[in-house]
Amino acid sequence: MVTGAERTVTVCLVFLLLLTLTVGAFAAYNPGTYVAEVRGHNGPIKVSTTFGSDAITSVEVLEHKETAGVADPAIERLPRQIVEHQALGLDTVSGATITSYAILAGVSSCVKQAGGDVDALRAKVIKETPGPRITKTADVVIVGAGGAGIAAAMSAVENGASVIVIEKNASIGGNTLISGCAWNAANPALSSQTPAAAGLNQKLQSFLEMEETELPPEFRPTLRILKEQIETYLAGDTSMMFDSVELHMIQTYLAGKRQGLDGTTIEGSFDFIEILCRKSLETQEWLKKTAGTVFRDRLGEPIGSLWKRSNGPVNKWEDFFVKPAKYITDNGGEILCEVTGKELIVEDGRVVGVEAVMADGTPMELFGTKGVVLATGGFGGNTAMVLEYNNYWSDLDPNILTTNRKEIVGEGIVMALAVGADLTGMGYTQLMPIGWADTGLLAGGGGSNVMYINQEGRRFVNEYAERDVISKAAFANGTLFYELKSLGTATTPESHVVFIADTLDEMAAKLGCDPAVLKSEVERYNSFVAQGYDPDFGKTSFTDPIEPPYMARAMKPSIHHTMGGVKIDTDCHVLNKDGKIIPGLYAAGEVTGGIHAGNRVGGNAIADIFVFGRIAGANAAKGK
Repeated sequence: MVTGAERTVTVCLVFLLLLTLTVGAFAAYNPGTYVAEVRGHNGPIKVSTTFGSDAITSVEVLEHKETAGVADPAIERLPRQIVEHQALGLDTVSGATITSYAILAGVSSCVKQAGGDVDALRAKVIKETPGPRITKTADVVIVGAGGAGIAAAMSAVENGASVIVIEKNASIGGNTLISGCAWNAANPALSSQTPAAAGLNQKLQSFLEMEETELPPEFRPTLRILKEQIETYLAGDTSMMFDSVELHMIQTYLAGKRQGLDGTTIEGSFDFIEILCRKSLETQEWLKKTAGTVFRDRLGEPIGSLWKRSNGPVNKWEDFFVKPAKYITDNGGEILCEVTGKELIVEDGRVVGVEAVMADGTPMELFGTKGVVLATGGFGGNTAMVLEYNNYWSDLDPNILTTNRKEIVGEGIVMALAVGADLTGMGYTQLMPIGWADTGLLAGGGGSNVMYINQEGRRFVNEYAERDVISKAAFANGTLFYELKSLGTATTPESHVVFIADTLDEMAAKLGCDPAVLKSEVERYNSFVAQGYDPDFGKTSFTDPIEPPYMARAMKPSIHHTMGGVKIDTDCHVLNKDGKIIPGLYAAGEVTGGIHAGNRVGGNAIADIFVFGRIAGANAAKGK
């Protein structure tokens, strides 16, 4: 017989068992803070996640090396959304996809550490509902907020126009923001303070020996002026750099003249090249005055630049985008991110606006009473489109990597085609020879203080040559090659293939080449540095010899810049196939073609987007 006391004990035990089971059913996590490290776009990202017994209470990105401006929306938004929705089935942030995946992966790892159900959190998909159509009107509508779009918007508001800028990514900046932002401008004040590189005079002598008949008639007066400038320079103090607008123009023309696979020749227009080179420094001064942009006070020479004449911003995010955006909005302009242009609106033969869509699917109509400016960039992130038009690269690998953001797909070109625009130069794509071998991303660097060696340890090209020349030489030498230089103060990227060695024997072992070959090649190269003359490949700019400790970076050419695009005139009007202006439509930046012909000089793209962006914005504002 069960006593009352025994019955009471039994009931209590059952109650405690049920309570334990109930609490266990809702205790989704082991409370605490957990940390995970995952790979992002530029390197490792460290994420911490704090859990209560039944909820994620906070998510924080502790450390990262992502690009300022590009990754910021993902880093700010996703942690908040994960906590708000208690879910991992979230959309990635437009323009920061890899960073978004990294954050989600980091939190997933923390969930596992806390004993949570990752699959259940991923299964909870959060989708936004489209709203009713939104209609907006301004004097000028600008599609794209990279360098060209921002310059156009600044110029338009400066000229008294109301402006709406739309950008499909979650942040402004476009492809410009992930570039090196080297800006070529003949700048006598800086060049006269820059020590001349060994071999410089030899290169200048080659221009004196150039026959005028090697150039089209319109460029010959420029060559005559250049020769006079060079003669004056060589007769004086040659310890500092020489530069001039005329030299910039001749180099830009020669670097762009190329022959396609079909046997046709493409070459740059004198008018475009003169505007690009003559207005470059002026446009830098304009940015300083209007936006407060700060430029470095020293000259650089990105790969394929052919001369030491670039001086980009001190901080590309702040100086090229944050400050200009403030100028635009302070002057009444509106910048709308995560709004994608879909097609141009045409009324009575005139482009009057843009059909667009917001990230949540809400449709938009944006009307520009004076004009629409296309500044959507090129198509370097669209390998299929590059291959479709290719007229320059033999047997281009469909799996080739790219330095571009994946959103750079050429939709502006498609939109312009739909309203009758003509295209030019579409078959010419520039490959970046120094793309990281593992990711294709831009490695950065110049050609005067390095030597390029193939997998056998042999030097194979003039490191100071045009980008297409170096890329073709790389393909002929097995595609994969190494940039060898003195380590100096360089840091070692954690996410790429980099070798460090104190001796050439050690370096040869790491690269898998014959040490005798490598040592012989380095010794010979250093002798060229000492004498400023390269009889092997004709290099004419040397700074430092290759000395220990050594660094070798693994490189492969990757898709970098598309020279072709929408055909424009020098006022940035878009032209149709009859060469006539399409009323109301303007374009600037990499969406256009005709400026760089078949090959772009390194450092000319930033000059291009800001110079012609400024022109497009001013003319659209005036309805010119």
